Amino acid sequence: MNPLRRTIPALRSGHRILSCRNFHYTPHHEAKAARRPARMVARSGPITPGVTRIRKEYSTEESLPPATLLNAANKSGAINVTADKALDFLRQYHLRSSRPGGWEQGLCQEHKISPTTLLVIAGVLRRCPTKAQQILFKKLLLTASELGEKTATFTLVLEATKAGMLNDFPAPLQRLGILAKQENDPEAMIVLGQVLFSQGKAKEALKWLQKATSPPTGSLEVSGAGDALVTEGVILFGLGDKEGAEVAYQKAALELDEPAGYYHLSQLQEPGSADQEIYLLKAASSGIPEACHNLGVLHRTRIEEDLEEGEEPRSIGDYGMAREWFQIAAAEGFGLSMLNLAAMHKYVGQEEEALKWLERAENSTDAREQAVKMRAEWESSRPDPVHQCTNV
Repeated sequence: MNPLRRTIPALRSGHRILSCRNFHYTPHHEAKAARRPARMVARSGPITPGVTRIRKEYSTEESLPPATLLNAANKSGAINVTADKALDFLRQYHLRSSRPGGWEQGLCQEHKISPTTLLVIAGVLRRCPTKAQQILFKKLLLTASELGEKTATFTLVLEATKAGMLNDFPAPLQRLGILAKQENDPEAMIVLGQVLFSQGKAKEALKWLQKATSPPTGSLEVSGAGDALVTEGVILFGLGDKEGAEVAYQKAALELDEPAGYYHLSQLQEPGSADQEIYLLKAASSGIPEACHNLGVLHRTRIEEDLEEGEEPRSIGDYGMAREWFQIAAAEGFGLSMLNLAAMHKYVGQEEEALKWLERAENSTDAREQAVKMRAEWESSRPDPVHQCTNV
């Protein structure tokens, strides 16, 4: 999968860049998104003074991928070597991997493994579950990057940025800089822009993203242009340029059919308007749980407005499409939808089901604090739990 399709999450002025589903927008005063803690690099255990930690060495055979996966890659045309030849190459690679570098290119030439084929074999290993296989995957990715495979370089830099370990990968970062600054590679410009944005260098990031998506150095045809435009919009919105942000979102959504573009564009429309609903539906149909949640809020608001004075929902079915959209978002792990479902079940007297959703919300990352607060309010018998429903 193209690493540019999903970019780095970063919170800026109420927006979060899409990373499969990691963005969040909160215009409602009741919807304060829980801040994610700074990512820490965990060690495998405590360091005891005077004790030398021994790194486990994995055997060659336990580091190899299943032959069936390599066969599938060969039959699909992704790699031009048979599974047996690929495994023979990997065995030789693993045996030499503990030596000082410099042998990699010769080994690849000997086995007729191109940098692109090496990248695909690394991708096969990435799908494997064991730590030994994941270690070999990372080594192959580094070698592919060293041999000039730019997608490997992009992947290393993006993943290191997400993990907060960019300083541990100086060589791929240097190669990225050469691709973007000296070779004017638009894809490299996009990755560089995302990295700079994650470091809080918004204006510098904006410069590179715009170079990547605008002539003469770039265009909307470049891979990753949709994500780049969404990030441009986020930066412009944070700088107070709402009109510029809307233009960027429109290009991403209407010209490139980028789901995150539709979502962010929906947040600039009149609340509850037909345009907002259309954009939310576009984003939700692409699997963005935040959009599903917003549709749930939209339908819930309409249901509440349509009730006659003094009339109240009597069963969970009275919430109609609001409940269905919240369930879709909750199934994707979206905590605020879990809170809404808990509140709705509580309001119609389904205490057991309400507590189930509340417990799930307490275990979520985006709604834990609000869930704890809601439980405290329930335990103190505060009335009208429906008014605790949380909007995005």
